[in-house]
Amino acid sequence: MRVTIKDVGRAAGVSAATVSNVLNSPDVVAPDTRERVTAVIAQLGYEPSRAARALQQQRTFSIGYEIPGVTDGFALDVFLHRMVERAGKADLDIVLFAPRPGQTQVDAYREMIRRGAVDGFVISGTGRNDDRITYLLDVTFPFVTFGRTDFPDEHPWVDVDGRAGVRQAVAHLVETGHHDIALIGWPEGSITGDERAAGYHLGLKDAGIAARDELTVRAENGVAPGTEAMEQLLRLDKPPTAVVAVQDALALGAMSAIRDAGLEVGGDVAVVGFDDIPSAAFSAPPLSSIRQPMESVGVLVIEMLVECLDKAADASRRSGTLVPELIVRASTNPAMQSDR
Repeated sequence: MRVTIKDVGRAAGVSAATVSNVLNSPDVVAPDTRERVTAVIAQLGYEPSRAARALQQQRTFSIGYEIPGVTDGFALDVFLHRMVERAGKADLDIVLFAPRPGQTQVDAYREMIRRGAVDGFVISGTGRNDDRITYLLDVTFPFVTFGRTDFPDEHPWVDVDGRAGVRQAVAHLVETGHHDIALIGWPEGSITGDERAAGYHLGLKDAGIAARDELTVRAENGVAPGTEAMEQLLRLDKPPTAVVAVQDALALGAMSAIRDAGLEVGGDVAVVGFDDIPSAAFSAPPLSSIRQPMESVGVLVIEMLVECLDKAADASRRSGTLVPELIVRASTNPAMQSDR
């Protein structure tokens, strides 16, 4: 039979109300009583009813996460698994949701709050002028973002240092003898994309290489845009001998264009991607890529949100930036081709 709060009270010689205070307001209980009740709880293996706690504390013990419309399925899978694992350790559930037809993103968040469905949100896919962020700040509802926003000092966030990652990639290309290094980036205005582009320029500056405007091509996500961007670069009078793409799909598209031009990826033109998706290791040749620590991101966003929900000191101002890792493969080091 399940141990109840009354069982604990009888064994400890106190009322059920005192046991409840030990669990929820320990400061109001005398130290010796608190220790005795705590020992009995451990001895009997008592676990408080979540429904009772939710009612008493006016919490749902659930965290909302909006599934992004367009994702890297692998990165999302790792991110979600780590969030669920870490949330479970805090006795929290993850509630997935998405805007219904006709709803805006803000409408979906507003409905979740109105229904009392969650205690807070984890938000990814952030960008400039993100209406979700301004709305949640206005209504003072707890949330943590994966990615920076226009208000980095007003809420907790976790991000991967894309600037450092791309800077590391450029340094690697310079070390392998390249000076005409191109960037296939996203359209200007994306916080993440602009950070990665800044890393490219810093990497060139570190090496004393003057940036050439024509070596930066902006494109949307995807293999086809990457192919078109690389074709544009290869038509230059002085084409690049290496390229950094801000996403692996763009890099894979660039590799296709290089092969179609009768050139060798890694030998004639080196390519580095970003994200290290599973197919990167199995492309032809295997793609060097900047790997994001998605497992750590998934854990950190939950830990930060738990701090917010527990009203920990300064939790609302906590942030964390994680450094990615460059995984070198044959697309920048042809000598590694035999190791595939």
